[in-house]
Amino acid sequence: MKRIVVLVLLAALAAGCCMTIEAQDSGLTKSERQTEKSAQEQQKALYKYQRKQEKAQAKAQRTADKRERKASKKYEKAQRKLLKNAKQPVG
Repeated sequence: MKRIVVLVLLAALAAGCCMTIEAQDSGLTKSERQTEKSAQEQQKALYKYQRKQEKAQAKAQRTADKRERKASKKYEKAQRKLLKNAKQPVG
């Protein structure tokens, strides 16, 4: 009877040890987690940098468009002035 109890306890103990070893081995190691986290941070930083570049490019395009509109208006105004002066008789 005592042998059976000892055998059952020994089997339970061995099964418990095997499960903890499996649980530890199935997960990522600390260095793998750190590498994965570093890769995620790098990807996030790259995305942030790309968004910043896109915004800067869009802003530069808006500024260039605005300057072009101003130059066009200035040119049209000058043309109207020349046309107006050409129509007036010199008197």
